[in-house]
Amino acid sequence: MVLCNDDRTFARVCSYHDTAACWRPDRFAAQRFEGELFCGSNFRMSELCGAVMLAQFGRLDGLLADMRRNQKIILDGIKGLKGVTPRPVNDPEGDTGICIMLYLDSADKVVPFTEALQAEGVAASSVYSSGIPDWHIYHHWKHVIEKKTSSAVCCPYECPYHKGPEVEYDPDMCPKTLELLGRVVTLDVPPQMTVEDCEMIAKAIRKVAPEFA
Repeated sequence: MVLCNDDRTFARVCSYHDTAACWRPDRFAAQRFEGELFCGSNFRMSELCGAVMLAQFGRLDGLLADMRRNQKIILDGIKGLKGVTPRPVNDPEGDTGICIMLYLDSADKVVPFTEALQAEGVAASSVYSSGIPDWHIYHHWKHVIEKKTSSAVCCPYECPYHKGPEVEYDPDMCPKTLELLGRVVTLDVPPQMTVEDCEMIAKAIRKVAPEFA
């Protein structure tokens, strides 16, 4: 779903998702302005998906409010806790509140800290581990790092139209990113959680932090 407040952008998005012609007043006419006609794709959503999406969209404000509330309760409950640094929330009103990320001062502490939280009934996990191929982390994008393509032409990596220098990737090309992610413990904050759930999570973090963080 795309939301916008510009008619030209809206028309272009509609065209792109439906073969780039079907949304025009006369799909067979010449283009009315430069760029109106182009090669689009076929990403039309089914009626069932559209109905579910609209129903969920109507619930969006409530879901966001619940997650932000839950996030705030937990963060307020561990404020000032030594050894644990919550990820800064630079825009509280724009943050979905979907999770809480806690930085520890050492990557070696992440596994025991996570396991201790899990023993307290908190569904905590680490963000980055070299042994867990989480595709949220570029380090595991072997198809990109190894420059896999769908054709022998090898576009875009070795495409004959590419005029720039040869592109090379490496799993460790962003060491600072991996260092930061390696020190993170994450907790999902679903909207279904109650205030009591959040308070219990904060209590669990306060309990295990002195020992493991």
